[in-house]
Amino acid sequence: MTRHFQTTVIITAALYTAFFLMPQVWHHIYADEVVYILSMSGTGGMLEPTNPFPYIYSMLYILSLLGLYTYRTIAKWLFSMLIAYNLLVSPYVMGVSVSIYLDTSIGYLLTLFEGALILMLFSDEIKAKLK
Repeated sequence: MTRHFQTTVIITAALYTAFFLMPQVWHHIYADEVVYILSMSGTGGMLEPTNPFPYIYSMLYILSLLGLYTYRTIAKWLFSMLIAYNLLVSPYVMGVSVSIYLDTSIGYLLTLFEGALILMLFSDEIKAKLK
């Protein structure tokens, strides 16, 4: 399992980066009407679209992946807390989610890889390597 752990971290980071940058690509691949509808994400949320929280969350997420790549124990707990937040709090704070098939596919793959990382993190083999 340790053989695949760092590869899984890299793939997760690549998927997260692609998912984060998708709104920058929308104007190039979708019609204006579709972009308008996609831009409605976050409507009704407790956080304003200009709030810096999503950027802080993203920075912490990337830092946790960097820490996981270098086998840091604190990164294990940071990553686990970010995933728990995403599951338990985010749906009530972030508002409406509007997505299209490409975004949803990347998000789904990202979720699968996050689950694989959580599984690996709590395995005895990876636990032994964490510093």
